Amino acid sequence: MSTRNYNVFFNTHTVSGIVISIALYVIFFAGAFSLFKEEIQVWEEGTPISYTQRNDINFDKILDSLNNRYELHGRDLRLIVGEKSDKMYLSMGVSKDSLASEKGKQPNYFYVNINTTETETYTEQYSLGEFLFRLHFFQQLPTIGIYLAGLVSFFFLFAIITGVIVHWNKIIPNFFTFNPKAILKKLWTDAHTALGVIGLPFQFIFAVTGAYFGIGILVLIPANSLYNGDQAKLMEDLRPERKSYEWIASSNENIPSFNSFANRTANEWNNFHLTNAYIKNYGGVNMKYILIGELESHDRFIGSGRITYDVNSGNVEAIKNPNRLNYAEDVQRVVSKLHFADFGGIPLKIIYFILALITCFVIITGVLIWIEARNKKSMELEKRLYTAKVGHIYLAMCLSLLPVTALAFLFVKFTNGYFTDKQNPIYYFYFITWLLFTLFYRFKRDNYFTNKSTLLLGGIFGLLIPISNGIVSGNWIWNTYLNNQFDILFIDLLWIIISSLALIFYFKIKPSIKEKSAFTAAPIDYKNLKALKEEEALKKEQKPQDQTLINDKNYIPMRTKISLLWIFIAIGFILHHVYGLALIYFKESVLIEGSTGETPFWAHQWRILMEGLALTFGLLSLEVSKKWFIQTSFVWAIIAGLFNVYHVITAIIYEASNLSEILILLLLVIANVFLVKSINQWRKD
Repeated sequence: MSTRNYNVFFNTHTVSGIVISIALYVIFFAGAFSLFKEEIQVWEEGTPISYTQRNDINFDKILDSLNNRYELHGRDLRLIVGEKSDKMYLSMGVSKDSLASEKGKQPNYFYVNINTTETETYTEQYSLGEFLFRLHFFQQLPTIGIYLAGLVSFFFLFAIITGVIVHWNKIIPNFFTFNPKAILKKLWTDAHTALGVIGLPFQFIFAVTGAYFGIGILVLIPANSLYNGDQAKLMEDLRPERKSYEWIASSNENIPSFNSFANRTANEWNNFHLTNAYIKNYGGVNMKYILIGELESHDRFIGSGRITYDVNSGNVEAIKNPNRLNYAEDVQRVVSKLHFADFGGIPLKIIYFILALITCFVIITGVLIWIEARNKKSMELEKRLYTAKVGHIYLAMCLSLLPVTALAFLFVKFTNGYFTDKQNPIYYFYFITWLLFTLFYRFKRDNYFTNKSTLLLGGIFGLLIPISNGIVSGNWIWNTYLNNQFDILFIDLLWIIISSLALIFYFKIKPSIKEKSAFTAAPIDYKNLKALKEEEALKKEQKPQDQTLINDKNYIPMRTKISLLWIFIAIGFILHHVYGLALIYFKESVLIEGSTGETPFWAHQWRILMEGLALTFGLLSLEVSKKWFIQTSFVWAIIAGLFNVYHVITAIIYEASNLSEILILLLLVIANVFLVKSINQWRKD
């Protein structure tokens, strides 16, 4: 690879990685814990679960209870059965029956206990596991959150590809020559490369599947064109189970047992278990049961099956055999299984968890490499301060997630049962605590201290988690083991292992590590920062003019450049009006309605404001350098730029055929960007 190409890929990898690093770290850290979302919820609530098989749930009892409370007649219902929890998610649309009562016209969604049929709203049953799952794709940011996560995943894929290209020749040597005693930049580089190689397949899968989930709407754009814009038909083919059926009339027959259809479906194939179901037009003559399930993962990686029943006749209307693949439906399930580790059980999720944390380490080492490389005493103080500030912010936000998450586990355990709405307290506690930690470490300005203290606090808080579980819920480790409450036991053991490793790393990191840092070799004295800035400014004033600029054939003095750009814009305005005559050449009338043959004053105003002022500023820029003039030029350049952007947009909308006019307007916008940038530099100098 040529040096130029290497530098292009290296800079692309660095920039793309730095830009997305914080967001990517949050995605992987939260995603690691969200793998155990259901286990965390069970741990948080602290109540034993029955481990009822999904095929053994008494759906009739649940539906009868809900019908008495919510009037299900005429509604469409969706039921999602949890894999381990005793709760089932249920959503119901408004009744399609025009005679329905006000109660039936209210949509609802909640969780229902499969044993007691008690219901809880989404916020009432909200858990820390749900919070971390949503944080994984930034859903706390309304509307844009998931798209932001998708874009981050896409750029992560870009960083992976460029990273492999950059490190290709060093992957094997660096993997076997890892030396913890090397200088920090070499240490971080070797760790970044070695651990990046270990997690490479995993990271690639997550980048692709994450981008699919986040910005999957882009996938539907070409598909939508194939259906001539018929989105209803498109979604019906992609998600047949969500097909809507028109309401015809109420049925006078008793509603057949849902349990019998569930058992019938479960017995259709060996090792087939229900995952969710749809009920269409509850109580109607065309009522439908759509039951969906899967084969066991060890029998078939993708084994999604579905049967649609006409309830009143008992006939099968549609069937999807789990032993046969359907590309349109099963490709989405493949992506989901790969992303959420929905195959292989807890052992596979543990592997995913470890690889996710390794990826977090790869992200952090990438940032540290960048920080170490850009802190040189020969660099300008302003650039060194910027690099240090970015490093402090990045590490403060990322590394503080460990103690903050551990504290959040303690918070939800000690406050369990105190809040009706669990969502807002978790939001407030987590984000406020995270903000306080971030601000403290940001202004502490010591990455070594940030690393050590977050490991120490994370280890201490983490060890308190199983203790708090025993104190509050009585679920001591030995009790949960004897009672076969393995979900609760797993979370306690997970935190014991995480905390133990955090404390081991805390004691392993010695002050000698800090001495290898570039910031130790070239420290920044923050207490005397003002004096350092004044000293550097004085050196700049005393420094002779840079000969490289004088010898540069392309060098143009700043004021000359600004003057030329003003004149270019003025000429551009004139040409714009000349090109506008193209409309006149090909029209029958050359007179504007209401014209008298004399040029109105408002036309002169536009000439003065556009061409006249641009030429004026171009002339005065050569002679005047007062501060008020520079500020005035800067403001007017911005106003002119905004006007030019507006003019381009309106020209494209209303005069799309006048290509010559649009071209000159685009050139004006480009010139305006250069002008604003140059004047802003003039202001600073």
